[in-house]
Amino acid sequence: MKGEHASAPEGLRDRRRRETRSLLRSAALRLMEERGFDEVTVEAVAYEAGVSPRTFFNYFPSKESVLDVWPGTPAGEAAERFAASPRTDLRSVVEDLGDLLAAPLDRLEVDHDEATRAVRIAERSPAVLAALNAGFAAVERDLASLIARRIGRQATEETVVLLAGMCAVAVRTGTMRWAHRAGGGGGAAESVRQSFALLCSLLNADHQH
Repeated sequence: MKGEHASAPEGLRDRRRRETRSLLRSAALRLMEERGFDEVTVEAVAYEAGVSPRTFFNYFPSKESVLDVWPGTPAGEAAERFAASPRTDLRSVVEDLGDLLAAPLDRLEVDHDEATRAVRIAERSPAVLAALNAGFAAVERDLASLIARRIGRQATEETVVLLAGMCAVAVRTGTMRWAHRAGGGGGAAESVRQSFALLCSLLNADHQH
């Protein structure tokens, strides 16, 4: 294990990276609200934030990605635990996947106001919506792979594809409801968990074994 002296500089770098990323996003949101998404360039955002365009691309791959404030596909130990669980009934799969997808929202890197502003800007630009929808589609495909591993099916089977699609919609519905909710009461994670609870009810999961 590394000692305390080795880990301290890493913590400082992480903090500075978070601060720079937050600064860039704040500058981008401010400019996009004032001018409209299409009228704002990466160079303008970088200038507003006091950094170079090259620095911008160290934090965001594109202008559209600034507005993608939601976590991506679950990975790491939590995802592996989900896939390896022996509980394969529909209710357990949906509930566990809801918990897996909601957990990162407890550590969202933006506050409610920033999430609301990002969603509002995205909804005004068809190009941005298309890019964000492509991201959701990628998450949906990854969810299908996780579900398939969990229940011992192929990721391309219709049952798996449909279940992954419904779970992806539950995430999108929950996050959008939170973003549009005045004050953001309850938090994004809680809103997503509510969507999954409703999904379980709609599937009549109590009777699926």
